[in-house]
This record gives sequence, C-alpha cells and structure tokens, in this order.
Amino acid sequence: MDIKYSLKRSRKRKKTISLQIGNNSEVTIHAPYFTPTAEINRFVEEKQNWIDRTVRKQAKLQVLQTEKTYATGDAFYYLGQAYPLECYFEPLENAGVIFWNSRFFLNSPANTEMRKHYFVSWYKKKAEQYLHERVDFYKNMLKLTSGGVRITSAEKRWGSCSHDNRLSFSFRLIMAPPAVIDYVVVHELMHIREKNHSSKFWNLVLEVIPAYKAQRLWLREHHHIFNL
Repeated sequence: MDIKYSLKRSRKRKKTISLQIGNNSEVTIHAPYFTPTAEINRFVEEKQNWIDRTVRKQAKLQVLQTEKTYATGDAFYYLGQAYPLECYFEPLENAGVIFWNSRFFLNSPANTEMRKHYFVSWYKKKAEQYLHERVDFYKNMLKLTSGGVRITSAEKRWGSCSHDNRLSFSFRLIMAPPAVIDYVVVHELMHIREKNHSSKFWNLVLEVIPAYKAQRLWLREHHHIFNL
C-alpha cells in the first residue's frame, strides 16, 4: 500500500472507520481506539481508487483556480512538459516569447493582456509548424488526402474534420505530449475514411495508435494545463 495517512483513534467512536482528505491532499483516518492496524490498512486499500481520484480532482481544481499572472515564476506547458517563465523588458529588443534552455523568456512591459497575447502568438506559430508536419507524416503513411489544415483558438475541441476533409486543430494542442498530439492528428485523419465514431472508426485509430485510449484519457485528465 503506497498511501500515506494520519491516524486518529477515538474511544468515543464505536464501530465505523472513516477517512477525510484535506485541502493539501493529506489523508486522515478516524477509527475506534482498539481497531487493529491491519483492518485500518485494509480499509485504506479498499478506498485507494477513490482516494486517488479525489486527490487528482483537488489538484486540478487548485490549478484552475490559480490564474496565470504572466510573471517570472509562472509555468507554461510545451510538448507535455512544464517550463518556468522569466520576464524582462528591453524596449530596444524584439518583444515576445523565446524558448531557450528549457525556459521561457518574455520580453514585454508588465501588462497581463499584452503578455498573454505574446504567449498565444508563440503557441500558434509553434502549433502551425508542428501540426502541419505531423499531418503530412501520417497522411503519407496512411495514403490519405485532406483539404488543408487550419489552426484555431478552440478551448475544448482539440480537432475536427469537415465534410470536405478540411482539418482543424486547436493551437493549445502544442502544450500536450507528442504522443497525445499524434493521437488527435490520427483521430481526425481517420474521419476522412469514417465520418462517425463507430467501432469501425476506432479500429482504424487502433491500427495506428495502439495506446489511443491512454492518450484520450490524458486529454481528459489534463484539460487544466491548456488554460491561458
């Protein structure tokens, strides 16, 4: 068992064991005074999946509730990894974002909206380049023809394929790991063959991305990292 917990025994508690998860994800077990340790550990093991889900949910909520300040120390994602931001202002140098040596550098006045604009512009440029490359790679491999690629600012829809096979992808995808990006690219390309989500469609995706379910789950569980 890999869950650490604090134990509070009570002479007033007659039978039941209960658990509580605090704001910092600490687990506290409340148990009758003479309850054997083995029984308490067994109780925690039975609740392990629920504890894991609750802790992950709390972590996501904390991130969502913390707005980006676009100041030195903020972390921004790129290809699945979080990197720190360092801000400065040199009016004689080009304004905008530079990614170098595993760190973001932002040359901009201390204006939140302006700094956000520079970040969005940088992400869009990187997404345009990266997604076109991945689409071309899989189009050639799968011998498919699309009607072009468009980069959008969608917050919840990672990609789409129109009736005339035009592909669209959110620039936010560039924050995800390469394997997740590849899954979304293949997903939309396979809609050229199947305009639905039937079992036949998913089998086509499976042939190219055997671990597609894990990539899809990653998107669901890490939605918060795409916030700007």
